[in-house]
Formats: sequence, C-alpha cells, structure tokens
Amino acid sequence: MLTYLAKKKSEINDLFQSYLLQAKQDVSRINSWGPDALNRLQEYLSRGKMIRGSLVSFGHEMCGGTRLPQALQIGAAMELFQAAFLIHDDIMDQDLYRRGKPSIHAQYRDLLKSKLGTSASLPWEHIADSLGICVGDIALFLAFELLGSIEVSLPVLQTLLKLFTRELLYVGFAQMEDVYFGGMEDSPSEEQILSLYTYKTGRYTFSLPLMAGGILADAQPAILNTLSRLGERMGILFQLKDDELGIFGDTEEVGKPVGSDVISNKKTLYRYYLFQIAKGEDRTRIEELFGAKRMHPEDLLYLRTLIKETKVQESMERLMNRMEQEARTIIQQLEVDPEWKEKLIQLVEYNRNREK
Repeated sequence: MLTYLAKKKSEINDLFQSYLLQAKQDVSRINSWGPDALNRLQEYLSRGKMIRGSLVSFGHEMCGGTRLPQALQIGAAMELFQAAFLIHDDIMDQDLYRRGKPSIHAQYRDLLKSKLGTSASLPWEHIADSLGICVGDIALFLAFELLGSIEVSLPVLQTLLKLFTRELLYVGFAQMEDVYFGGMEDSPSEEQILSLYTYKTGRYTFSLPLMAGGILADAQPAILNTLSRLGERMGILFQLKDDELGIFGDTEEVGKPVGSDVISNKKTLYRYYLFQIAKGEDRTRIEELFGAKRMHPEDLLYLRTLIKETKVQESMERLMNRMEQEARTIIQQLEVDPEWKEKLIQLVEYNRNREK
C-alpha cells in the first residue's frame, strides 16, 4: 500500500509541475506576488504525504474505475484543499513550522522582516499573516478550478462538486468549534471531542477521497456508504495517532514542534483524560502547562511520564485498538476484490503504527 501511495504522490507532483507552471505564466502579468506565492505553494505541496490525494485514485481503482487521469486531477485538487486548510490553521494556531520547514506565514515574516523592518505602517507580522491567508485562499481557488474542469459527464461533476462542498463545509464548522474549544477553560466532553475528530479530520481525510474516487467510478450507493463509514473510523484513528505523536513523537519526524498542541491548549483526548484523573500538584502543573507560552524539555518529559503513570496512554491505546478493529470489520463488508481489501488493511496498520 505504501508503494501505491508513493507512486500516486509522484504522479500528483508531476501534475502540479505542469499545472502550476501554466498558472505562474498567467499571473506573472499581474505582479510579482503571484509567481512567488505559487512557487512557495508548489514547494509546500511537494513536502506533504499526499495521502488524501492518492486515496482518490485508490478508491476509484478499487471500485473498478478506469478514469485514471480524472482521478489524479481530483486528487491534486484534494491536496490543494489540504494545503489551504493547513496554511490557515497554522496562522490561527501561530504555528511557525509545518512539514519540517517554516510554515507559509512564517516564510513571509522572514521575508518582510528583512524588507520592511520598522518602516511598515502595520506590524510586519500582521502583514505576513495576511499574506499567508491570501496564499491559503489561492490554494482553494486553484483546487476548485481543477475540480470543476475534470472531463466527466455533467451529472458526475455535479455529484462530485456537491460532495466536496458538503464535506468541506463540515471541516469549516468543525474548525470553528476547535478554535472555540481552544479558548475554553473547561474541557468539552469525550463525545464532543470525538465528533470534532470525525468532522475535522476523519471524513475529510478518508471518507471524502475514497467516496470521490467511487463516484468517479459510478460505484453503487451501498459501496459509497460503506466507504463513508470506513473513512470515519480510519480518520479518528489517524487523529488519535496525531495526538500521540504531538506528545511522544520526534520533532524532525513529525514536521512541527512536539508539544505545540499543549501550548495551543488543544482539547485533545489526551488532555481530557489527564484532567479527569490528575489530582493535587499534578493537576496544578498541567493547568499551567496547557496554554503556556513555551514548552521546556523537562515539561514534555513530565507530561509523558504522567500520561503513562495515570494509564491515560492505556486508555488511548484501547480506543485506537477499537477504531482499528471497527475499520477492519467494515473492510470485510466491502464487495471488492481481496487485493484491495488487503491494501486497505495495510493502510489501517500504517495509520496505527506511523511515526510521522
């Protein structure tokens, strides 16, 4: 399965090479910001895993589809949507690193700091963040151009556009809740957190691309429904693993500072379980750490130790095991060739065991 994903990533990158080259030639007549932004976006895209984009082709081929160029084009649109969300998300969270390098708005901070310094009429950090928002918006516009220009029948195109619009709306509303949760002193419930994981990450990361590939292959509604349910379980597992890596991972592997979710006071399930269990001095200290301005190495070591000692890690392991088992059960219900089921099982195992 990893070989398949790597192959599709390479093909999507090739598509971006030609597509963004044409876009740069077009916008170069407007000003210098256009080509510069597209160069930054192209480099940013190339550093992603491109799992979502690759899964469009996977879902299409699994359902017997033969529209391979169209599936690849939809996959490229998927990666542009993902880039837009991450660029905007980093600005909201003020995360300065993404995919192992400075995030887009941080790149503009470095650029403007050297160009404007103290001469700017507004703080250059604000201008840089605004430029980052613009690049995220540009990625969205390019994604819809790619999606809207695929060569398929009008009913198929309309169905795809409706699917993407609905699922991206879900992400938007879930992101609003995530931002709101970040400012709350109290924790949302476990049910609310899992719902957030479902609609911000789960459906968007797995259900949407798999269903898009299926629709392109004229798959039956029953198969699309099964792919929808499978995507939710795989997506929750994906997010739970992200939470784990956000505390126990390696910064160079993960691509952004470990502990950033703690600094942002993200209402993860790790935080939820910790605050349910921790007492006395431990409770006081974690209240100080979540939402702190910085995370020192000794703070991270303390959190890791506390999570293990309070058996929070065991609770998270049980939940990930449950999501993995439910995903495996749904995979067996799919009416597709066994080779595709095996690849899906491999994807579940990758999600469960990945280190970045």
